[in-house]
Amino acid sequence: SPTIVAVCSESRAVAVSAGGAHSLALTAEGHVWSFGDGALGQLGHGDLSSQLRPKRIGDLRWSRGTAISACVVHSLVATSDGAAYSFGHGNSGRLGHGDTARQPSPRRIGGLRSEHISAVAAGARHSLALSSGGSVFSFGWGVCGQLGHGDKRSRLVPERICGALAAVRAVAVSAGCEHSLVLAAGGAVYSFGYGSHGRLGHGDEEERL
Repeated sequence: SPTIVAVCSESRAVAVSAGGAHSLALTAEGHVWSFGDGALGQLGHGDLSSQLRPKRIGDLRWSRGTAISACVVHSLVATSDGAAYSFGHGNSGRLGHGDTARQPSPRRIGGLRSEHISAVAAGARHSLALSSGGSVFSFGWGVCGQLGHGDKRSRLVPERICGALAAVRAVAVSAGCEHSLVLAAGGAVYSFGYGSHGRLGHGDEEERL
């Protein structure tokens, strides 16, 4: 049955995110805690150890977290100053650092430094970032069109999604296994990527790039 997790002693949790075999929790003070499988650095503690109990991510102690997202083997964190950090398995460029290297400690995503990032979404092999101005950026594995750039190329660094979203002010993003969703300020929902089982909601199973 559901059991309370002692995230920390000084505050209450305000957000949680479940990855493949690891978890993230964000407290009211903006502290980010992680626990579970750390074999690929997805816990952000600078090593590859797993944690049976929540442990605060020390490298983020000078930043106030505002959003968290965990997926299979990587994690994303947005902070109050608009920065975005990623850590874990870097295959396919899902961390956005211009390479595919593993990153066991939180590293700021350089390609987003000019943006104020308010939300992040970690997919199975790709990532999304939302700016406070409503722009959406994607990076990582793009073979199924889940990056939204009109092609099937992967991106090692963040690239703004234009096309149908060029004039749209986005307010929320979500990344799945091989598809992505964007919520616009006016209430419209956009989907793109792999279409099997109708996951894109367009009445068919076709890909949308």
